[in-house]
Amino acid sequence: MWTRQMQALIAKDLRLHGRAMALTMGGSLVLIALAGHVAPQGAGPRSSFVFSMNLLLTLLWSDWLITRERSKRTFAWLRALPVDDRLLASSKFVAAAGCCGVFWILSSGLFARELWRPPGTWLTLLCALVTFGGLSVATKWRFPWRLGHVLPLAIVLVPVLLFMMLADEGTGVRERLVATWNAPYGRPAAMASLLALYAAIVAITVRWVRQADTFQLTD
Repeated sequence: MWTRQMQALIAKDLRLHGRAMALTMGGSLVLIALAGHVAPQGAGPRSSFVFSMNLLLTLLWSDWLITRERSKRTFAWLRALPVDDRLLASSKFVAAAGCCGVFWILSSGLFARELWRPPGTWLTLLCALVTFGGLSVATKWRFPWRLGHVLPLAIVLVPVLLFMMLADEGTGVRERLVATWNAPYGRPAAMASLLALYAAIVAITVRWVRQADTFQLTD
């Protein structure tokens, strides 16, 4: 029963947004290819550009799946159906994670194959994208649209900027981080931490959706 309903909810998202998402993925792949042709770069900058494009599109997936449906009051219609709120909320995270995974596979496979070696690096970056996508879904659903758009970036950028400041002061933070990353436990620990954070984001959001009034999901 739950499986059929989940499939129906994801199929509904594909009907509403699938064409636009596919065109966006195709256009983004063309943009990456043109950027590599016009301004050829080494493996490091190229990989960073591919990851940045994935991060940018992660915000776009959540915008389609949450913000647009909030504005069209689709959630009010869905709540009138015999669909469990837990399933409704979970389907959004599954759809967002699917979009993140598909574009990450395509973009890195075509333009940044160096990220696949070792596989742990590729998987850790995928976990980071999925977690950020989950955070974007949660904030755009839970908060007013302006705050929901800015909050995911603020949550990520603040620690990143703090790290860059500490690294530039010669504190040895960069060296310790690189040593931890290259240790046998580095990538598995990073993946486990990201997945635990993602699970917490999903659980908190599902609980909020179950307790929220319909107007809170649409306004």
